[in-house]
Amino acid sequence: MSVRVRQLLLLATPVVRLVPWLPLAAATAVSALALLPALAGAPAPASQIWGVRIAAVVLGAGASFAMVDPMAPLSVTPTPRWLRQWLRVVVVLIPAAAIWAGLHRAAVASVAPGRLPSPDLAVEAAVCGLAGLVGAAVAARRAHSLTTAVAGPATQGGLMVATLFLPAKYSAWPLPDSPQWDVAHDWWLPMLPVLAAALVLANREVWPWRPRKRAGVGTPDLVGES
Repeated sequence: MSVRVRQLLLLATPVVRLVPWLPLAAATAVSALALLPALAGAPAPASQIWGVRIAAVVLGAGASFAMVDPMAPLSVTPTPRWLRQWLRVVVVLIPAAAIWAGLHRAAVASVAPGRLPSPDLAVEAAVCGLAGLVGAAVAARRAHSLTTAVAGPATQGGLMVATLFLPAKYSAWPLPDSPQWDVAHDWWLPMLPVLAAALVLANREVWPWRPRKRAGVGTPDLVGES
């Protein structure tokens, strides 16, 4: 068994125990409420579409709280930061994705087959979830309190405000019967690798100091790096 695998096995239980699950539990309750009109059999697919979208945003916001480790400044461990952060991503994304998939399946069952474009909605959900994780992960490079994780929902909120009120021709949130649907999702899909790359950068090691020589001076100057 490799060293990394042993480290993951040793870290898994403490990470699962330390992850704040209350935000994800609250997000699950809010997501179920958002889908109540769909589950009640609302005739138009708009309620199902928006219920699934709201569930994706809220679950991503709840999951983002796992990206901040309040014990990071106090812990001394040979395990690299990137490994600990990615373990947090996996630990929180699995239940969040499973909850969204269950809610999505219930919404699909409440409408006629084919009226809910599931693959496109899954891409939207992945982007919404990753946006929250990226916002919190970037903030976690600088601070370690749980309030730091609010950067995740704030990132999502900023992106939603920036896109919700665009003219219909450029809307990122069209309904399936809109001619804008395919055009919008041509933009949704490329956002996945962009956000994944941002998460990779945010989960890197944080090196607080590095030496740099001042111009014309032989002594090094210590500057911050993140």
